[in-house]
Amino acid sequence: MDLNFVNNIHSPAPTGLNKLHWPEKLSMKMLRYFYVVSYSQSLTQAAEKLHISKSPLSTQMRDLEDILEVELFNRDQRNIQLTSTGILLRDECELIFKQLDQSISKVTHHARQHYGHIRLGIVSSVFWAGFGYASQQLRLQYPEIQFEFIELSPRHQKQALLNNEIDIGIVRYADTINIKPLQACNLYCESMAVAVPKNHHLSQQQSINLLELIHEDFVMLSKQNSASTDFVVQHCLIEGFNPNIIQEVIEPMTLMNIVDHGDALAIVPQSFNHWHWQNVQVIALLQSISANICAVYDPLKINNEKQALIQSLHFYMNQQRE
Repeated sequence: MDLNFVNNIHSPAPTGLNKLHWPEKLSMKMLRYFYVVSYSQSLTQAAEKLHISKSPLSTQMRDLEDILEVELFNRDQRNIQLTSTGILLRDECELIFKQLDQSISKVTHHARQHYGHIRLGIVSSVFWAGFGYASQQLRLQYPEIQFEFIELSPRHQKQALLNNEIDIGIVRYADTINIKPLQACNLYCESMAVAVPKNHHLSQQQSINLLELIHEDFVMLSKQNSASTDFVVQHCLIEGFNPNIIQEVIEPMTLMNIVDHGDALAIVPQSFNHWHWQNVQVIALLQSISANICAVYDPLKINNEKQALIQSLHFYMNQQRE
């Protein structure tokens, strides 16, 4: 090694480095702009997608060609058409962006592991079963950990676990059936009950048999977001009838408000009764349909810290029952 060159900031660049001017001029923004343009019909359409004006976008594309000293577009065509070099760059951009995303994910994952950042996917209804209290106690027990609670549907939680976007998911029992390679464990055990308007003819009963609901109208959670609806329907089919679902909703709060202001019934977890609805009676079911709250996780990514956290959640969510 030439130590004089290393120690002298005024030394000329070694042979060959002068040709490497493009890394200093080429930006990731240029490549992302080009990638959007390459899949657009026109610069106008691409500019709209990128929320910029057409003129600066055109300038960026010409600058990109000048930096790389290549032609990326056939300008004889009315619509955008890539040259063979342009097609190659588009394909390489896909690899670059994929590698960049993986690298950034790896870095942020390392930071979370190092600094104690735990991401929990949740469904909103868990707060009616003691999760609010449990989350407060977790922060007191683990002051060194930053907890992030991300509201996601059960279906999206399972995908987020596989994509390393959350560390632990919290869902209902129905969403833990056939979830390999993921695994689940119980945090809070409860059964389904029937939510009926207080002016309904069944509202004064202490318990209800599913068969008594054969002619009733139901509002249920969306099958696209939760497996609980299909789980309930399966139990009804076992009893010999297919429930008449007149409406599906996304949020549990919406579901209960529809019961509160209408004639439809809903089959819901017993903890939904912890919110004091003015015109709703929540009545026990004779049939046992699990509505347990469960922790879902990837067994390949679980560690002692996360196992202890799940155990703490179980303890705190059940503590208020005692």
